[in-house]
Amino acid sequence: MPQHNPYPVPDEPGVFVPIGVEGWQDGYDAGISSPPNTPPTPNVRNPDYMDAWDEGAAAGNADGRTEGWRWEYFDGGARPDSRGAGRPYEVQDSGEEGQEYGKVFPQSWPCVGELPLLTVLAQFAPGQRGGDGLTGRQLARACADKGVTRLYLPVSVYPSDVAQDRTGDPLTDAGYWHGTVHQSLDEAAPEALDYVTVRVVRFAALLRYGPMAEHHFFDLLPVNGRLPSSRLR
Repeated sequence: MPQHNPYPVPDEPGVFVPIGVEGWQDGYDAGISSPPNTPPTPNVRNPDYMDAWDEGAAAGNADGRTEGWRWEYFDGGARPDSRGAGRPYEVQDSGEEGQEYGKVFPQSWPCVGELPLLTVLAQFAPGQRGGDGLTGRQLARACADKGVTRLYLPVSVYPSDVAQDRTGDPLTDAGYWHGTVHQSLDEAAPEALDYVTVRVVRFAALLRYGPMAEHHFFDLLPVNGRLPSSRLR
């Protein structure tokens, strides 16, 4: 089982959240997406953040070796090279064959990252505050409150290089198109397919989220299993 953030989050509204919460979570995301070695500590001014980041990175690296590595797709570049990194970091069966559109989404890539989940949280639980390492925690809690076990978001998987005004939406501002959050693959699939067929764009996917405590885990299910070759090198 994945290790969990040891820094407590106050339950009282408006109470200051310790910087260690964000530091540990940021470090964990980096550690589980950077095989095979623990990544170097970022140069920031707050020593408490750096110490927590180091702890999180070590935990993420350990989980990567035992649980499997995760791709920080929307924040990074090409797929990490995991040769000699322990457990292989590779594409998996999506497990969606029983759905109407299951054959269109046969594969899934295990991913990690707060950025796309900020967009999912804003749509699924408007008014909930993400960021500061709290996004996964808030999204998992919102799913539990609503009795939801999975969410799907249609997304592009290659960023646009066309400059645009800032919107405040994390994925859009990073250059990625996205659609609307749905609670089933069959509801979300037509929107992803329309993006490929109507806009004549080669690559799109469904982001599949299942609550995993505070972690920023999700799966990326490409349309017809296709991702840009530049991201797979």
